[in-house]
Amino acid sequence: MSAEDESPLRDVYLSSTRQRFKNEVNRLTRDGGMAALLEGRGEAADLAFVLAWVYLYHWLAHNVPAAWREPVVARFRSGGRAFLMDLLLEPDVAGFLRGYIAHWQSLPSSGVQPPLQQQQLQRLLAARGGDPEALIADLLETWRGLDLFSRSYKVAYSEIGRAERDRYGEMLAEADRERLALVDGLPDPGFAGERPRLAKAGLIPAMGCPQTCRHCMFIWRPPKPKHADPDRLYRLVDGLADNVLFTGGDLTRQLDSFYAAIRSMPNITSFAILLNGDFADDPETTDAVLGAMAAAVDSRPADWARAQVLLQISFDEFHQEVIVDKRGQLKERIPVAKIANIVERAPYYADRIQLALLHKQTALNFSMDVFNKGVFARLAAELGRRGHRVQVLSAAPAPRPKRNPLAPDQLAPVVKDASFILTRHPDSPILFTSSTIDGYGRAAEMDAWETVKEKELLAEVLAGRTPPGVSFDIDLMFWFNGWATLFNAVHICLGDIYADGEDAVLARQRKDPLSHALHRFDTRLLDYYRELRPDLEQRIAAATGPHHLFHTLTEDAEVRLHLTRRLIEAGHAAAAGH
Repeated sequence: MSAEDESPLRDVYLSSTRQRFKNEVNRLTRDGGMAALLEGRGEAADLAFVLAWVYLYHWLAHNVPAAWREPVVARFRSGGRAFLMDLLLEPDVAGFLRGYIAHWQSLPSSGVQPPLQQQQLQRLLAARGGDPEALIADLLETWRGLDLFSRSYKVAYSEIGRAERDRYGEMLAEADRERLALVDGLPDPGFAGERPRLAKAGLIPAMGCPQTCRHCMFIWRPPKPKHADPDRLYRLVDGLADNVLFTGGDLTRQLDSFYAAIRSMPNITSFAILLNGDFADDPETTDAVLGAMAAAVDSRPADWARAQVLLQISFDEFHQEVIVDKRGQLKERIPVAKIANIVERAPYYADRIQLALLHKQTALNFSMDVFNKGVFARLAAELGRRGHRVQVLSAAPAPRPKRNPLAPDQLAPVVKDASFILTRHPDSPILFTSSTIDGYGRAAEMDAWETVKEKELLAEVLAGRTPPGVSFDIDLMFWFNGWATLFNAVHICLGDIYADGEDAVLARQRKDPLSHALHRFDTRLLDYYRELRPDLEQRIAAATGPHHLFHTLTEDAEVRLHLTRRLIEAGHAAAAGH
């Protein structure tokens, strides 16, 4: 559909894009974002406003296709900044700057107090003998020095994808094998009696998703395994845990493996699976998928553990974002109507399937606006068109207050967990749970205000005051290709189940000093990392929270080996009383 097409998607796209633009304007001007970038430079105070709008010129070019820029800025074409909206549509940034200078030069500068921006421009021009072209050249040179918007999203994602591919390529290569040999040489604490059951275990049939959501931590996905033995993994996990999570992006294409697991694992009581909801094209297709899950549960023998499916559906401002596709047409990444199909049909299977919508936290989570605006409001409206009414039953905050990205001077409660019903089905609550976005993968390219961060929690962890209940998740995820990795760090591999055997891998889980140091956010890892790499302070500054930081510190196989060696040495020294 074209920019002229008045449609619900047009309204959503323009509303969300205008809000993104407005938030960037406020961050760079009102909140001092550009002034902070220019700190320490000559003429910083006079440069901040004009370079903030140079930033916004590039932001529009970076984020909004040309045909949509005028409709986006049109809403702001009033008052004293109307001329800026016109200049943002100039074909190049030099034209923007010429127009900016000409605007202020055309206004009288005597008599009443000139506007601050006019005074700033006058000082900048005076320092260059009144030469506009000299000022433009200096402004462009200063802008280039900031190194912002220097690559397209396509190039940035490609570079991040290559780094991910290289990281996977290091798994179980020479450095990792040397590290695991060190772990194998450690004494095994073992366990008394029967093996203790784990809280949960993960199964990854394959890594993949056809979507390209802006917040996704994964870009490059390892190839699908060629010689998988899922039955062996089902037997292994069935003996280890009561709860299993099937994950790996979107597993719609691996649903047969999920059904097989339900029919093969007698001890599991909860089978969780993460899907993006793209399968739910219509009510009939949705019923077919939910019905197959329910049928798999029903097929379990009576003497097996009573089981339920936890169907987790990604649902947030990013999965349901309205975007402009390659043909210039508007589309939802994953249509809200598909999520409505799932929500509408799920109550009919509530005794065997618990539906949970997994949401990523934004500024909306700092009030009940999370249910009255944005994607949840779109879902409620879609269900309303079908004759349903949504009722929120409960909403609970996260255990710690967080900083609202649109009001960064405030710490406030953030809505984390909730439940709601369709009033036609009052006995079938649907869960809603939200989490933060860590800044790796595509999320590293998001605007600063778009996500809720855990900087305060990071500061506590770095000070050695990790709050109770906060840990790095080191439960095991078993890949169909044989890898056994950690929940919070799929790049940390404890071996190949098929080649090394499950006993060796499980012994490594018990013995690995790096895994256990990560679990408790051991700050010695920071010192050991600094011994090998010079960029610790930069990584801390860029980290969105402790999980993100400790993840990034261990992404390199050589670093993992070094950290493991140092932890073992420290353990020997402690045992010797040094």
